[in-house]
Amino acid sequence: MLVHQGELDDDQQSLLNLIRTKGFSVKYMGDTKKEELRRFLFFLQVEKGMSLNDVAVLVGNKTSGYNSWLYRQLGIRYRPFEEARLKGIRDKRRKYERKPFDGTDEDRAYLLGLRHGDLSVSKPWKNVLRVSTSTTHPAMANLFRSLFEPYGHVYQHPRYKKDTKSYEWNLLTILDESFEFLFLKTDDIEGWLASDPRLTSAYLSGFLDAEGSITIAGSVDGYILPSVCYNNSNLDLLKWVQSAIESLGFKACSCLNKKKGTRTKKYGILMRKDYWQLSIYGRVNGQSFLRTLCLRHEEKQQRLELVLTIVRGERYSTISADSRALVGEIKARVREFVKKAELEYLTKHISK
Repeated sequence: MLVHQGELDDDQQSLLNLIRTKGFSVKYMGDTKKEELRRFLFFLQVEKGMSLNDVAVLVGNKTSGYNSWLYRQLGIRYRPFEEARLKGIRDKRRKYERKPFDGTDEDRAYLLGLRHGDLSVSKPWKNVLRVSTSTTHPAMANLFRSLFEPYGHVYQHPRYKKDTKSYEWNLLTILDESFEFLFLKTDDIEGWLASDPRLTSAYLSGFLDAEGSITIAGSVDGYILPSVCYNNSNLDLLKWVQSAIESLGFKACSCLNKKKGTRTKKYGILMRKDYWQLSIYGRVNGQSFLRTLCLRHEEKQQRLELVLTIVRGERYSTISADSRALVGEIKARVREFVKKAELEYLTKHISK
């Protein structure tokens, strides 16, 4: 972003807060206030070289499409996106130039698995893609950054969820058209993935990092029962993932995790769809499967490493303390990350 809140004077900050106001409209504004707002937006885009997306990120709760509409309402002729982008690069105002995807086929397969599990992808302008996600886990934020920062700037801003009355982080980046493969569906890539087990494993790694879990529990007879689970409301997608797992020679079974119409335990959110779980159980089956993967999510990597230490006949009591410690460590990091989101959100959005 070219301008930060701390760089604005009091009048400019007041106008920024005005745009952020819920239900804000220029329709009934006086001519004087309209002119002040017009000068402020002109300052952001022309003098500071900010694109509509930059302005949207600065505002925080409005889209670039909304800002485009606002500019038109005020009679401001905004610069085309590509012109703004190139000018910013030429003047070295942007930290990152958008670079084309240069990864391997396995990187591509991994990103598709992550996208099908958790990433939102859209095309806000010609020849560019917007990729975003929301998370409460710092490991996921770090993963998003490591994957996309080599290709474009990653924006991160806090979000308040009204339905759960909780805070999280939104991350987004704008990438060039070489990332259009992220729009591919499972039907489009089935043959390609099947052509090489390494591609199948890469896809399953990305999907697990996005929508999966690795757990360690005790069986009724006191032995260790590890499991690898994929979760999704799209049963057809999970069935496709199951076929991919079985193509590698592993057993997996699906079950209904949360039924439509029920509410979640933590936030009481009404489930509008059935939520399914696909699981790989057992030490031998689970460990062998995990050894084929290349996980990049730090929390999943830590859980994988712990599962791989389990030996035949080992009792759950020998590993329970390590398992609980790891879970506690992850939860503590999440709490701290969420608290930072709350503090930053309140600083930006609550007038003092």
